[in-house]
Amino acid sequence: MTTLVNLTIDGRTVRAPAGSYVLQVAREAGIEIPTLCDHPALEPVGACRLCLVEVTHPDWKGWSGLMTSCLYPVEEGIQVSTSSARVRDARRQVLTLLAARCPSSAAIRKLAEQHGCDTTLLQVDPNADNCIVCGLCTRVCESYATAAITTVSRGATKAVGSFEAQPPEECVGCGACAQVCPTDNIPASRTGADFRIWQRTFPTFVATVDPKRCTACGSCEEACPFAVARVVFAAAGHHVASIPAEQCRGCGACVGACPSGAIDQKTYEWKAMLEPVPSFSQGGAS
Repeated sequence: MTTLVNLTIDGRTVRAPAGSYVLQVAREAGIEIPTLCDHPALEPVGACRLCLVEVTHPDWKGWSGLMTSCLYPVEEGIQVSTSSARVRDARRQVLTLLAARCPSSAAIRKLAEQHGCDTTLLQVDPNADNCIVCGLCTRVCESYATAAITTVSRGATKAVGSFEAQPPEECVGCGACAQVCPTDNIPASRTGADFRIWQRTFPTFVATVDPKRCTACGSCEEACPFAVARVVFAAAGHHVASIPAEQCRGCGACVGACPSGAIDQKTYEWKAMLEPVPSFSQGGAS
C-alpha cells in the first residue's frame, strides 16, 4: 500500500506518495516550476538548476534550503516555496549565466525575460552555440538508442559530441537527441526519404505492426520515447498496437521491445521537419 504524506506547496496543502519528487507533485497540483533538463521519459539529474525551490523541514528548526525540485523527495510536513525571493534570485542568476552562454537561444531569452533578468551588460560571444550542456540529448541516446553521443572535455570547453571528435559512428539517426534539446541546438532535417543529423545522412525508417502477430501486451507503448505507439481497440473487435507512420521517429525502440516479433521497420518518405518538444521553453515538459 502506498504511503501518503502531507506537505505544503506555496501555501497549499498537498497529499502525495512518499518518495515522489517535489517537481512531479507540484505539476500534478497545477503549480508550474521552470525546467530545462527534465523529461518525463528520463530519470531526473538536476543539471540545469532552474527548478530550485526553497524547502523548510519540520526537523530543521526554522532553517530552509534551496533544493532541486526534480530530485528532492517529498516528506511529511515539509513546506515548499516555488517563488520566494531567494528562489527568484537564484533562478535569475542561473538564467543570466545561461543567457551569457547562449545569447541567441530564443528559449533561454524568453525564460530570462520572464524572470526579470537584465542581460544588457553581459559580454557574450557572438560565435557561441546554444548548447547548455544539460545532458538531455546524451541521456535519451543512452536510454533509448545507442549511446552514440556523450559529453566531452570539462569546464568552459565541455560540449556534446563523440570521443573521436567525428560524426558518431554508432548513431542510428533516430533523432531523439534533436527532439528533446531544449534550445533546439542539434541541426536535424529531412529531405524526401533522407534524414540528416550529426553530419550523416540516414534513410527514414518507421515501425509497422503485423496485427496477426500482435498480442497487445503494451511493450511497444512503454518503450516508445515519443509516446507514438499505442494499444488501441481495432475495428476487428480486439486490441492491437498502433504506430502512425506520420508520427513515428524510426528509433526502433518498439522493435526491440516487442516479445512476439510483430513490429518491423521499413523506409518511409516523411517530409515533416523534426519538431522540438515545445513545452521546455514554457517551464518544462508535462
